[in-house]
Amino acid sequence: MNSFLVWNQSPFLFTSDFISIRYYSVFFAVGLFLLLYRINKESIDDLSRDYVDKTFLNLLIYMLIGSRIFHCLFYEYGYYSENLLEILLPIRFETLEFIGFQGLSSHGGFIGALIYIFIIFRKKVKVRSFFKFVDCLILNSLIFVSFIRIGNLFNSEIIGKQCSYFFCVAFPLSGYELIPRHPVQVYECIIYFSIFLFVANLKSKNSFEPGRISLIVVTLAFIGRFLVEFYKEKQSDIIFAYINMGQLLSFFSFLLFFFVYFYTARRINNEKGRIIN
Repeated sequence: MNSFLVWNQSPFLFTSDFISIRYYSVFFAVGLFLLLYRINKESIDDLSRDYVDKTFLNLLIYMLIGSRIFHCLFYEYGYYSENLLEILLPIRFETLEFIGFQGLSSHGGFIGALIYIFIIFRKKVKVRSFFKFVDCLILNSLIFVSFIRIGNLFNSEIIGKQCSYFFCVAFPLSGYELIPRHPVQVYECIIYFSIFLFVANLKSKNSFEPGRISLIVVTLAFIGRFLVEFYKEKQSDIIFAYINMGQLLSFFSFLLFFFVYFYTARRINNEKGRIIN
C-alpha cells in the first residue's frame, strides 16, 4: 500500500468529439468572476460599475498577453523561438491543430497588469480612487491566483521535487514516474489564501492610507512565492546555478512593483501634495 497520494485525476471536466472543458478553465473563470464580484462589491469612489467592468476587461487583456509572452520567452524559449506565431495564436502549425493557449506565466500576468494600471488607468481616475482600486484589485487577486493553483493541480502541472512525507503526492499523468513529490500547487494555494485572510482581517481592524494594503500583499505574496520555488522541479529551459527562473522573475517583479508604486506616489505628491488630503 502506498504511503502517499497518487493524483491521477483527469484534467478534463467534460470531453467529447467536438469540445473539451478542463478543470483549469473552470477554476480560472470562477476565480475571475469572484475577483470582479469583490471589486464591484467594494465600491470605489467615483468609479461606476460600468467603468469598473470596462477597466477589468482591459486589465484582463493586458494580463493574458503578459502571461503568454513571459511563459514563451522564459519557460519554453527553445520551442517558441522557432515558432513565433504560436506565441499569440492558439494553433500548433506543425500539425494544424487548435490547442488553445497552453502556458501562462503568473509573473507576466502581474507585469502586464502593472503596465495597464500604472500607465493607462492611472491617468483616468482621481488619486484616492486609483490607490483604493489598486488595493482592492491586488488583495482580491489572491483569491483568483489560489483558484488558478487548484487548476494547476488538476492539470498535474508545476511539479514539486521528490519527498518522503505522508502528504507527498505522485503525478503519473504529468509524465513523471510514480514518485512522491511536494504538492507545490497546494502549497501556493494555501499561502495565497492565508495571506488574503490575514490582510483582509488586518484591513478590517485598522485604517490604512490607500495604497498601503498593496505594499503588504505584494511583499508577503512574493516572499511566499520565492520560498515555495525551492520545492519545485525546474520549469524553464534557462537554468541558473543557485536560483530558478520563478525566483528570478519573482525578484524582478517585486522590484518593478515597488519602483512604479513609489515613483507614482512621489509624482502625485509633487503635483498635488499628500495622497490623502
